[in-house]
Amino acid sequence: MELVPLIGIPPAGFRVYEIRNDEEYEMERLNERLMDIISEPKLIVRLPQLDRARIKLYLLQVNNTDLSKYMMESIVAKDTLVREFKKQIIEEAKARRIDCVLELDKMRLRDKLLVYPGSVYLDYQVIDTSMETYYVEPLKGPEKKKHKGQIQLSELSGVPTEYIYCAKYGLSLFPVEMSCLDIENKLIWYSITSDRSSLALYDDGRVIYYKY
Repeated sequence: MELVPLIGIPPAGFRVYEIRNDEEYEMERLNERLMDIISEPKLIVRLPQLDRARIKLYLLQVNNTDLSKYMMESIVAKDTLVREFKKQIIEEAKARRIDCVLELDKMRLRDKLLVYPGSVYLDYQVIDTSMETYYVEPLKGPEKKKHKGQIQLSELSGVPTEYIYCAKYGLSLFPVEMSCLDIENKLIWYSITSDRSSLALYDDGRVIYYKY
């Protein structure tokens, strides 16, 4: 952590090696103490290689007036699993004393497309290092269901599917601001038991209203 301001790269973005008998040994454990290894350690710091990407992270708080704000920059290796990157984000956020509460099973990682939230990355997927910006979204509880469709209106509400109607709101505005007086009459409502291609619920970044 003391090297971070000197190098200008987050802890996960560089590696530290100890020199012993003219050979390099990587210090992999974050809780290692220099005094435990050698009385006068000589160290080498190696900067990111081409197999790593620099990613900007933004905090997405859907129930907060400060909906989206810059969080930090992180460096991730290619082929990193989403769950491992989440662990890295939590560790770096704590180290930088960022004002947010993140728990491994109570957070989402999303594409950030301009200001719009994009696809949710599931734990078993691999981070797309071609994307330069991501949303980190804290959740109140664990995901109800983890699959790409994310269609779970009936499961969330406890209402049988035949009684549920829903309407979508497009990507023309984020955050979505619609008067509650307009919701009933200005949106097109569909039964969720109808053809789902009409609903386009699989589109990323849409707000879904439902009623029963």
